[in-house]
Amino acid sequence: MAGKDVKFSTRNKETYDGYVSAPSGSAKAPGLLLITAIFGTDDEMRESADSFAKDGFLVWTPDVFWRTIPGPTADFGKAFERYGSFDKQQGLKDMEDLINALRADPQCNGKVAMLGYCFGGLYAHLGAANLGANAAGSFHGTMIGDHLDDVARIKGPVSYHYGSVDPIIPLDEAKAVQKAFAGRANAEVTIHEGASHNFCMPYKDGYHPEAAAKARASVLKAFQSM
Repeated sequence: MAGKDVKFSTRNKETYDGYVSAPSGSAKAPGLLLITAIFGTDDEMRESADSFAKDGFLVWTPDVFWRTIPGPTADFGKAFERYGSFDKQQGLKDMEDLINALRADPQCNGKVAMLGYCFGGLYAHLGAANLGANAAGSFHGTMIGDHLDDVARIKGPVSYHYGSVDPIIPLDEAKAVQKAFAGRANAEVTIHEGASHNFCMPYKDGYHPEAAAKARASVLKAFQSM
């Protein structure tokens, strides 16, 4: 299933690049806003969007770094530069605009989940807490441990996934996120034994096929329950 390049717009009528992958058929589908890792909307993220479209989701993948250094990149220096200069509050406004527009899309059934890889995991978390997203999924999402006060505002299903030997996200942080969601029937925070950072990203050195498959199945189940 091939997606297409599109232009997204902000509340101020600014436009920027994005990628949309839609399920086959004419039936209304739940929306999915995919927030990428710091490498942007590259082939890896497009393939992820296409795979969730095959599972029945209308997937929007924006170039969230359009305000600083736009486009996909494999250059670690450039990727970390734009990560460091990312304006979180402005980024959240842009994501709120996307959620509202996706929900209003004629092909969307009104439900919108957010999925984040690495950098994007925090924004899936904050989107569910503060922007009206109906569900949140995260693959090795960074910095969520700094925003545990937002957990109480998340009402929809959650599926977050960490690696036990991730050098970027301390194990204590992953356990703290687990504890924050403990006891909630619609929340799963899993630490995958032996998995490192990027374990859900097949183009990266840390890819762990078994953990990736389990994590993706759990996220899909959560999204299908919203």
